[in-house]
Amino acid sequence: MMPDTSTSKLADLVSKRLACLTQLRAIGKKQAELIATSQTAELLRLLAGKQQLITALQRIETLLQPFHDQDPEDRDWASPAARAKCASEAEACRGLLAEVLQLEQANEQQMTVRRDELASQLQSASEASRARGAYRVHQPSRPTAARDAAPEGGDRPAASTLDLTSES
Repeated sequence: MMPDTSTSKLADLVSKRLACLTQLRAIGKKQAELIATSQTAELLRLLAGKQQLITALQRIETLLQPFHDQDPEDRDWASPAARAKCASEAEACRGLLAEVLQLEQANEQQMTVRRDELASQLQSASEASRARGAYRVHQPSRPTAARDAAPEGGDRPAASTLDLTSES
């Protein structure tokens, strides 16, 4: 079956591509907000929807492929206005695609920064936990109530060890 290469089909596909790219730009901006505020669950839902749009855009691009082989001057348009509208939307698509790709790159970089920050926090927490564990292994047993009591007629004995563990 021959693909429909009419100008009305081309105009329809270009309009759909423009709508899809417009939505992808909006999602890219929302994605940046969610990354900045560490809203991971919402970000994952947004990315699922974004994947559907990317798949739709890929289908549109596949359907546009036969038009790339045509000479634009040989296309038979219903009117000069229809041709101008399609050309304008195609130009808008080029700009939007560049913007979407730029957003995608910026979001990827921000996610990398957030990932590295989280990894650093986890590393610090792990090191603190290991240090606490090592300290507890070498710490003398805690004083009992009898040993804690002050001797009769005097002050408490000076502590020979310092307890730095926290009970939090």
